[in-house]
Amino acid sequence: MGSHAAPALRAILAQIGLMSAAALGGWAFEWAGIPAPWLSGAMIVTAALAAADIAPPMVPAFRELALIIAGVSMGASMTPESVSAFVDYPGSLAILAVSVVVVIAGSAAVLVHVSGWSARDALLASAPGALSTVLVIAADQGADVARIVVVQLVRLFVLVAILPMAIVAAEHGSGGAAAIRPPADAGALAILFAVSIAGAIACEKLNVAGAFILGPMLASGLVTAPGLVHGGMPPIFSLIGFVLIGVFIGQRFRGLEAMTVLRTAPAAIVSFAATLSLSALGAVAVTAIVGVPFGETAVAFAPGGLEAMTVLAFALGLDPVYVGVHHLARFVLVAFLIPAAFRWWPGLQAEEPARDPT
Repeated sequence: MGSHAAPALRAILAQIGLMSAAALGGWAFEWAGIPAPWLSGAMIVTAALAAADIAPPMVPAFRELALIIAGVSMGASMTPESVSAFVDYPGSLAILAVSVVVVIAGSAAVLVHVSGWSARDALLASAPGALSTVLVIAADQGADVARIVVVQLVRLFVLVAILPMAIVAAEHGSGGAAAIRPPADAGALAILFAVSIAGAIACEKLNVAGAFILGPMLASGLVTAPGLVHGGMPPIFSLIGFVLIGVFIGQRFRGLEAMTVLRTAPAAIVSFAATLSLSALGAVAVTAIVGVPFGETAVAFAPGGLEAMTVLAFALGLDPVYVGVHHLARFVLVAFLIPAAFRWWPGLQAEEPARDPT
């Protein structure tokens, strides 16, 4: 029995060590006054440990717990006033649709003409979101999956690391903590978690993208927005959620070879610059035309992952519902556009794997 217990004990201790290191990174960022500290600090520490092959894989239970806590936190921040802001979304979503096409085309063009990538690999590396769909297609089409992963992960990593500071600077230091509502009491908290778990299961059954964060966000919002349940997530729960999400993002750097990362870094930087600048144009357009604050449009249009950007919005005290709706819409659009491109553009399927290592 002892021989079986020892590996389990080591695995538990490894998870505790990983979470402790991530929390220490969050505390260090908090002490340094960096925006969204518990999210970005935990992510950077975990990424460093994962890249060095020190961090253990995050167990699925922790990953799902992280997403559910984040979803409850964001959904519980919904108020009647925030729901009424949905009238602003159609114009904003229309601009987003145009922006997604421009971002993909612009980044792909830069990777082809500056970094010498094939059109196939450049297109897949330039897709802002829907990473799972992109990687399935990349593997199926014989693309260079490793460097596509590097470009995608570098983009997400840099966004979570620097976007909070950029937004706070652009808003002249007005970014704040995500203390939206007074904490819910024990009974209200139990209701929030119960409906949120049900929402996660329902979205998972329906194959909704980001089910474990969008399901809880929508379900908890349905009971807090009309005032059926009062109060938000206690700060300690939100803090734990931010740390776990940071670990969730950072551990994606596991298994990447150092030489692959170094060789692909120039292309990743070029692609990031293109996608960020083009996305920023869309965000500025929505702020100017629709009147949504720039901080919210910047995160809503940022070319990062659905879960990471929605949680980042909440951590910065922005409207996570607005951001979440836009990232879900972009996920759906990208998940349609990329397969459609390979179906309607036969030249992409005929390409040989690119030999250029950059």
